[in-house]
Amino acid sequence: MKTLLLSLSLLLVAFGLSGCGDSHAQAHDHGAEPTPASTYKAGHGLQLTETGRKFIGLKTAEVASHDFDGQEAAAVPAAAILRTVKGDFVYVANGEWFLRTPVTVGGADATHIEIKDGLYEGDTIVVKGVRGLSLAEIQALNGGVGCADGH
Repeated sequence: MKTLLLSLSLLLVAFGLSGCGDSHAQAHDHGAEPTPASTYKAGHGLQLTETGRKFIGLKTAEVASHDFDGQEAAAVPAAAILRTVKGDFVYVANGEWFLRTPVTVGGADATHIEIKDGLYEGDTIVVKGVRGLSLAEIQALNGGVGCADGH
């Protein structure tokens, strides 16, 4: 458990999203702090610096057909699916931005999950680093602005 908490803390610090803490009254120079490793923009999603990409091990691939017991269907690697209480999602790459996109899943095998709706073959998606993107997005949407964001 300690390892998980340390990893999450390191991730937030690497993204520049950890915040200043409760005593913001302490004087410190915001101009000297580094630019955050991620940026969120509604409708575009999340954008990471190269350092942020390397930190989470981000890798992308194209949506392709996969054979499910003799039936070809659009599919993604199982690690590309983000399962939440609000549904299943995949991060779709649009240039340097990664947009969390809802998908309808179908059948699955040991390595892939069928996509019935939400993606097209040839779409570029995140296949590694999905959890890191999710944490950065949650922080950006719910956690407020970090120190490095110039507030």
